[in-house]
Amino acid sequence: MNQTFRGLRLEAVACAVPAGRLTLGDYAARFGQDIAARYEKVVGVRQVFRAATGTAAADLARAAAGALLGGDRAGVDALLCVTQTPRLDAPPDSCLLQRELGLGEHVLALDLNQGCAGFMVALQAAAHLLLHPAVRRVLVCGGDVLSDRVDENDHATAFMFSDVGFAALVGRGEGEWAFANGTAGSKAITLPRGGSFKMDGTEVFNFTISKVPEQILSLRTPEVDCLLLHQSNAFILRQIGRLCGFAPEQVPMNIADCGNASSASIPLLLCDLARNRGWRGRRTAILSGYGCGLTWVSARMPLDFDSTQFHLAPYQP
Repeated sequence: MNQTFRGLRLEAVACAVPAGRLTLGDYAARFGQDIAARYEKVVGVRQVFRAATGTAAADLARAAAGALLGGDRAGVDALLCVTQTPRLDAPPDSCLLQRELGLGEHVLALDLNQGCAGFMVALQAAAHLLLHPAVRRVLVCGGDVLSDRVDENDHATAFMFSDVGFAALVGRGEGEWAFANGTAGSKAITLPRGGSFKMDGTEVFNFTISKVPEQILSLRTPEVDCLLLHQSNAFILRQIGRLCGFAPEQVPMNIADCGNASSASIPLLLCDLARNRGWRGRRTAILSGYGCGLTWVSARMPLDFDSTQFHLAPYQP
């Protein structure tokens, strides 16, 4: 389904990154240098972020939202929390975050059980909410703590995910956002209750290099100058960029130093580009997230790296 929304603006993005690190050297010590070398070449990860024991995804999301909002809570009328790793089955993290962040009781608070496509799913949901004149700004936040939900003996997934929280403010402006979304209804990626993350790598790879490029190409126009992808796998990112006709420099990657940050992946890339790589000015981008479900959501939108606020802060428990 393709949808276009007018009058939107990405006001601010923030990410909270814990101090813990797991490096490729740690991975090599466990699985051997040969496996580590192949993993770095294909997947591209050299380090991932690890939260301290007892840290929840909502803790990271709250820190990111606090950095983003500062003392200004005015105008936030909805809160969408995206996570696969909530603190509790009930109540929802979004309801607890509403209170912890000091938002008004009028705020609509919803959880979205989404993984790597979650940021894009939430942006599309926020765009729908902002169609109503009573909604002034939507706070989108979330992330995942998957470090304690991976099988440490599975060399394919043990060194993949980073624990990161994010927050973004979506409000009114002059931007036109064009979305395309799809759902395939698959158990290729699963996180069983009380169990470990599992992935059918072949099915996920085939889905990613077929469905995702097709969707991106449906949104591409001549003015699009960059492709910002969920950081899933370096080989896959290069393949998507090539299949969609983008030059390597138009498809930035930070998976080497940041790993796969699930729903925080695209926000983390945006903050990295603005804070560490000196991106400035206006760009027309396609953002694309894809993952468990199988779900894939892309959007063409203007980004202004001068007027949008970006925060990248260490998480302090």
